Amino acid sequence: MKKRFFLLILIVIAIGIIWKHDALLTSLGLGSEEIDASDRAQVTVKVITQPVQITSNDRTFRAVGTGRAKLSIGIYPAVSEEVTDIYFVAQQDVKKGDILVQLDSRAEELAVKAAQVQLKDAQSLLDRYELAVKAGGVPESEVDAARADFEAAQVELEQAKLDLEERQIKAPFNGVVGIPAVDPSDRVNPETLITSLDARDTLYIDFEVPESLAGALQNAAGENRKITATTPAYLSKQFDGEISAQESRIDPDRRTVLARAEIDNKEDLLRPGMSFETEWDIKGESYPTVPEISVQWGREGSFIWLIKDGKAVKTSATIISRKAGRVLLEGDIESGDQVVIEGLQRLRPGQSVEIVGTAEE
Repeated sequence: MKKRFFLLILIVIAIGIIWKHDALLTSLGLGSEEIDASDRAQVTVKVITQPVQITSNDRTFRAVGTGRAKLSIGIYPAVSEEVTDIYFVAQQDVKKGDILVQLDSRAEELAVKAAQVQLKDAQSLLDRYELAVKAGGVPESEVDAARADFEAAQVELEQAKLDLEERQIKAPFNGVVGIPAVDPSDRVNPETLITSLDARDTLYIDFEVPESLAGALQNAAGENRKITATTPAYLSKQFDGEISAQESRIDPDRRTVLARAEIDNKEDLLRPGMSFETEWDIKGESYPTVPEISVQWGREGSFIWLIKDGKAVKTSATIISRKAGRVLLEGDIESGDQVVIEGLQRLRPGQSVEIVGTAEE
């Protein structure tokens, strides 16, 4: 019984000594975890590093687009009448005001002549009355009536000329006409298509841009608006253009925004309706870039190990994008910093390191 009691006293004394020892170490800031960390920091870890480089976050966006003429309309007559002459052929260059089709205008020509005679008579009568009124030969009211007749005759002549002009179907702008859709002797009306007319010295290419690039499209300026385009019609030729407009809203079904580029078509090689493969180089901001193998993950997100003054520094980094085995990062990282690419697993903050090799990109 005495032996057991004596053994119990020894155990209590031993526990007390251990507790006091741990308390003393803790009060000195030398707990077990700190001792382990200190021991690890004193161990030199061999690593291989690579210098951090600064890279622009450039992207290339490709899309299929459709060519459109700068101006494109269908030509229709203003009146119902018979076609007498056609003055164009398909693919002909025409100027604004050129007569494309002549409609029967015999009645309108006679109406113009009659209106001219009527105007001449009204002018003559007005002139006589204005002279006579000065001598008291006619009352002022007669002069006023003659003047009203003269003005009415002017209006009738202008209307007759307008009716005659409507018998000539003219090109409203410079362009290229399509195939004639009517023949001489055809009876046409305002719903009859005569032909098409395209102004294609400048060609538009419409293409869709995903919603994720809407901001880049909105803010694009200068070189960032340049595009290149190719078409199956000329596989070996590249056409340069520039984004000139964009739709004001996002398509809610396709989640895209319509963009429009302009291409100089002075050589007249391109046609409305052609398909194009467009390439848009998007210049981005510059970011530090490191090999993908150097990026680690922890509870607080992604990070890398930098070497500064022979010590390992754990540095938080936000991933911006990935390119061909490299990662663009945002964080407290500068060009030329040494990032660890081998020996990562044994590193701790403040770890002493020895750089045994530096890899090139």
